[in-house]
Amino acid sequence: GFGGTLSAAVQVSSFLVLVGVGQMFVITAGNGNIDLSIPNVMSLAGFVGVGAMTGAHGSIVIGVLDALVLGLGVGALNAVVILILRVPPIIATLSVGLLLQSAVLVRATSFTGTVPQAFTTAVDARVVGLPVIGLVAAGVAAVAAVILHGARFGRQLQAVGQSREAANLAGVSVAGTTTACYLLSGTLAGASGIALSGVTGASITLGEPYLLSSIAVVVLGGSLIMGGRSNVIGVWAAALFLNLMITLFYVLHLQVAFQDIIEGLLLIVVLSAAGSERNQGKI
Repeated sequence: GFGGTLSAAVQVSSFLVLVGVGQMFVITAGNGNIDLSIPNVMSLAGFVGVGAMTGAHGSIVIGVLDALVLGLGVGALNAVVILILRVPPIIATLSVGLLLQSAVLVRATSFTGTVPQAFTTAVDARVVGLPVIGLVAAGVAAVAAVILHGARFGRQLQAVGQSREAANLAGVSVAGTTTACYLLSGTLAGASGIALSGVTGASITLGEPYLLSSIAVVVLGGSLIMGGRSNVIGVWAAALFLNLMITLFYVLHLQVAFQDIIEGLLLIVVLSAAGSERNQGKI
């Protein structure tokens, strides 16, 4: 059953890869940049997108676009709060996330939207045994890799993450680069939220598991939490590892609550090792 288990893991991991790639762009920008609004973007995108679809096949495109626009708008709001209002990223994105959480609770009241069967079928579809959503996530990751390692923006982003002052002196727009990262993160969170809603339906708790996980896949995947270096393939590997770990919990009849414990311990170990490596480099 390994093939079936791996295929299912790829499908489930795809949603995490989408938000992980967005989080990776933000973290690569350095200076403490992080996006804690991702879970609430996903949940609200689910309600907004499914609500726009109203169960009609002809409204699927509209629902998906609404979810993407929502994510893009939240990304812009995060950038404004951080760059213009000068609020630290961790506080800014957490505050924006709380605003979105309130919007989710309001939207969930008397919510009657349903997911069109055609959309559920599309998200669950497989091509040559491979999940379509996995191919989409792989395509997004491939584009992200090209941008980060082959495009001018990627070089500018890594320069900003390594040293904002040096990047600014080199003529790089630090504010513009950082804004683009939050726009990407918000949009991918919206995409993941509406895609996941196609399988599970809109839910208040839809994005909750992705708060710690979206950070974990970036750090475990080899990207520096301090910024300046990213690893797209590592995001995929970490996402598969975490989801296979959850599958192992089910097989061993362990509580899923252990997931957060294990992820937290893994983050501590990896960050501790990275810190030791940096200190040795300075010596």
